[in-house]
Amino acid sequence: MSIKLLLVDGSDVMRSAIRRLLKNELDIEVIGTATSFAETLVLTAALKPDVLLMDPHMPDEREYTPKLVKSQILLHTKCIVAMSLWNDADTRTLAETFGAHVLLDKMNLYSFLLVIVAAHSLVSFVFLHSDEISLFKVAVNRYFSTSC
Repeated sequence: MSIKLLLVDGSDVMRSAIRRLLKNELDIEVIGTATSFAETLVLTAALKPDVLLMDPHMPDEREYTPKLVKSQILLHTKCIVAMSLWNDADTRTLAETFGAHVLLDKMNLYSFLLVIVAAHSLVSFVFLHSDEISLFKVAVNRYFSTSC
């Protein structure tokens, strides 16, 4: 059984790159993409993904409060994974407010994404730098369970 993933990013280039990265992963199926929070809310309700992979900085972010988006998304998905190019306190706080279980560095996304999506169950919030692979492995072993 494959893990259904909804990909949310305002960048066509990033969405395309992530789709290509995941194309050959047999246990991960990208079931849809969204370019805004408005689309995310509609697609999450319609597709009911297992995992929502999203950038917390979206073109329509001023129109939607993080708590509203979180409350609607969590009705229809098991796990929220945030991704960003920015590693600052505001982005980490924003991702947490959206209900993300983890914030990934887009520059090192692939190496972390497969493990996180496959683990499919994050229960603690961490931000991973490229040099924190060992910390990530500890977090996977310590905190992941069978459901988000």
